[in-house]
Amino acid sequence: MAENIVLAEMTWPEVQEATEDRKAIALVPLGATEAHGPHLPLATATYLAIDAAKRAARKLKGHGVRAVVFPNISYSVSERAADFPGTLSLSRPTAVAFLKEVAQNATRQFRAVAFVNTHLDAAHLEVLKQVVEESKKAGVSACFVDLTRKRWSQQLGEAFSKGDHAGAFETSAMMALNLPLVREHERISIPPMDGLVASMKKGAKTFKEAGGDDAYFGDPGAATIEDGENILEQLAEITSVSVMEHLASKS
Repeated sequence: MAENIVLAEMTWPEVQEATEDRKAIALVPLGATEAHGPHLPLATATYLAIDAAKRAARKLKGHGVRAVVFPNISYSVSERAADFPGTLSLSRPTAVAFLKEVAQNATRQFRAVAFVNTHLDAAHLEVLKQVVEESKKAGVSACFVDLTRKRWSQQLGEAFSKGDHAGAFETSAMMALNLPLVREHERISIPPMDGLVASMKKGAKTFKEAGGDDAYFGDPGAATIEDGENILEQLAEITSVSVMEHLASKS
């Protein structure tokens, strides 16, 4: 039987066995419940985070690191998309307090906790930086996968770097997951949009201020399953490298 890497599917004795030497790592998929255009589900970021965490756990095993994928978190700060129906956005203090407690609880048994984050709202990223910094001061080993770092954004390609949101980047990844969640008629019918980054640099604070009246940026029509599989593998590789570098920094 294959080794179970999903915490929610394990029994408590199995978790005890996996963590008895306190060398296992907790991977927490962190997404959002947020508008992703008329063609992708609100949980898009969460689905991508879960897949990245599972793939990364298998990659980490190849490096001799046991990783367990925790239940996903789908509530986060989503200030940019707060105007759209269905988007759920926590306040920043609530998000900080919640994620700090998750990290503290996870590291009672696990060596470290890594938030596998695919939600790129600027306020949410600030929350994660605060969580990691305050956790560090409290003696908790925590990190998050920051896809906005230059080394990673360049690796993920031009669409990502320009601020894809439900454009070719995310839509390709969702198509590659092979879930019946992409609304194909809407995907091929809506026109391409500029990326979000340029508008944000000019001072736009929300999707609507940036001209995204349908809550997407980029070109969903250019998405392909082949590109999506490559994106999913890159997300997993970036996650595993980020975790390994965090562990090395603590050695």
